[in-house]
Amino acid sequence: MEEIIRCEKVKKTFTVRDFLGINKRVVLAIDNVSMTINKGVNTGIVGESGSGKTTLAKILLLLVRPDDGSVYYKGTNITKFSETELRFFRKNVRIIFQNPFKSLNPRANVERIIKEAMPEDERKTKKIADVLDAVGLPQNYKDRYPHQMSGGERQRVAIARAIAGNPECIIADEPTGNLDATTEVYILNLLDRLKKIFGLTYVFISHNLKIVEKMCEKIIVIYRGNIVEQGLISQVLKSPLHPYTCLLYNPVSIKTIETVDKTSQGCPFAYRCSFAKKICFEVKPQLKEKEKEHLVACFLYE
Repeated sequence: MEEIIRCEKVKKTFTVRDFLGINKRVVLAIDNVSMTINKGVNTGIVGESGSGKTTLAKILLLLVRPDDGSVYYKGTNITKFSETELRFFRKNVRIIFQNPFKSLNPRANVERIIKEAMPEDERKTKKIADVLDAVGLPQNYKDRYPHQMSGGERQRVAIARAIAGNPECIIADEPTGNLDATTEVYILNLLDRLKKIFGLTYVFISHNLKIVEKMCEKIIVIYRGNIVEQGLISQVLKSPLHPYTCLLYNPVSIKTIETVDKTSQGCPFAYRCSFAKKICFEVKPQLKEKEKEHLVACFLYE
């Protein structure tokens, strides 16, 4: 299976200050994560707000550079590439952000937004018309600005911008997070149709397992910057192994002991898990294969 992106043992910390800007602390956002995105296999990265999934998505694009570890594009380590050297990579791997009102240039009309995402030799009126057709927007929308459109229309412009450069992979960061239910269904169906037309591979970032189940073949569950479970959708959602995965899929399926996380040198989920044992607070479990392609980091299975 052809590999598009692979990250190995990536780690990222951020320094945050209190509201007065005086006291500061170091937050471990991504902790020793390794994962692979294969061509044609839609992959969902799921977790609660603050789990680190958006940071991981930005690391895959090198919009955020890891403190340690490496990111590979088709086998080439691109972690130390300059911004100029990364242009070819980012032409082939694009991102759709959750809030298009913030990610779209408010001073640019739709035609300019799409044109700037295209290779210079393809910046033609017909190509822009084809892209608008592909996302279901009328041709006269090329003269509109983001503030003149609804949330769903802005998201379609964001999708148009993403596909305009002929990418092979698109990272979609909560692409329906700000949309109503009807528009959400439309956008998901549109993304599915574009995958078939252009041969795209998606990485979906979401807290909604139902969306990931609909759109993806593979799932990665992340908690406090750690991958706690991963595998095929048919494996993980049919037979979830990690207590955190169970909590995401069915919030009433397990008892939550703590609503506020505490620091632990062991399993990051230990203080919230009703199955936690003494070892869970002392040793961090490693991601291990429970069955073919289904991995979990939990002492319940050792």
